[in-house]
Order: sequence, then structure tokens, then C-alpha cells
Amino acid sequence: MRTDKYYNLHIVNEYDCGYDGVPELKWQDSNPKRLVGFNYALSMKMERKNGSYCHFFLDDYQFERTWRHPEQYLKTLSEFAGVLTPDFSLYADMPMPMQRWNIYRARALGYYWQRNGMTVIPTLGWSTPDSYDFCFDGIPMRSTVAVSTVGVINSKESMNLWRYGMDEALYRLDPSRVLVYGKMPDFDFGDVPVSNFVSGIEERIVKWEEEEAARLGQARLLAV
Repeated sequence: MRTDKYYNLHIVNEYDCGYDGVPELKWQDSNPKRLVGFNYALSMKMERKNGSYCHFFLDDYQFERTWRHPEQYLKTLSEFAGVLTPDFSLYADMPMPMQRWNIYRARALGYYWQRNGMTVIPTLGWSTPDSYDFCFDGIPMRSTVAVSTVGVINSKESMNLWRYGMDEALYRLDPSRVLVYGKMPDFDFGDVPVSNFVSGIEERIVKWEEEEAARLGQARLLAV
């Protein structure tokens, strides 16, 4: 039983998986008003969670605990209007078995959350074209999906890999809507509706700029 719990076989096992060995998520059509990072989920008051979806576009260490102790976070996550599946990293230099494992873990937690009554939006993730054979497994066709541009916009190589992967996702999944977390890229989504959400870093920059502008304006008034 201890081994089963280590691999979370007590919440998701082979009988919950499709032919590709990955749990299949249910179709979802959602357009959240706000995304909140899991790093704020535990400290947020209930009234601020209402209508918000919880995302995991963070460093892996900040949400690894949802895999290690999935039952402990059911109540906190269920207080949100919905959740995005975890964005476990897929690095280009990461061995393919590790990348497959991270895709499996993301789908397994999403499946577990759906089974416990949560609204779940699949998160897209890929590395190089070699990952296309498995990185879209378990995601339903014509569903709302989410993707992040954080950390790729300012790198030509990373941006090219992002574009190739996004093209492949649109071709394979034909999503009903794409939620983009971070800066909007120079990319043609065709006729697919897109909802853009400012990242936490960008929110802090905007807040600082507003506060700085207010401070300078007050200083000018005092000078007059």
C-alpha cells in the first residue's frame, strides 16, 4: 500500500487510462475571468477565490506537493471555480521517459480532480517535435486548453519551439478556445478564440508603474 501511494496508484491506475496509457480528461468549454497561481491558493480568502481558476504556470517545486499528497489539496482547489492541470516541466534536454512521466502526472491529477467534481482545463506542454508523439495524449478534442508564454517570448529559439508546438496542438486538438498566460505572442491562432491573462510578474510591474506614476503626480502637485 505504501508503494501504491508513492505512485498514486490508489487514485489513478491502469484501468483509468486510455489505449496510450494516459488518463483521458473530459471535454471542457470554459472562459475564466481570472487565473490565480497555486502559490497563492492556500493564503487566499474564500471570497477572492470565487470565479477564479487556479493555474500552475510556476516553478515545479511550488506545486510538486499536489502530486506527493493529492488528497491534502482537494478542498483548497475545489474552492476555485476551476483548475488548470499542473504544468510539469518538459525541457528539451530532459530524457523522453521523464517527459512522458510529467505528462502522465499532469493528466492523472487532472483526471483525479475531475472525478472529485472540479472543472478542469487541460494545460498544453511540449519540448521538441520528438515530444509530439505523447505530449497531447489524454487531452480531448475541441476543448478549452491553456498554454503559457512565460520564459519563451524573449528567446528566438524557445519562441520557435513554442510556435511549432502550438501549430501542432491546433492541428491535433482543434481546441474551442485557447487561454494564453503571459504576453501574447506573434502567432496566428486562426479562428480559435483566445483569452489572454497577464502573468503574476507582469501584474507586479503594472502595479509598480501605477504606483510610481501616482507618486510622481503627487510630487508635482506638491511642487506647485
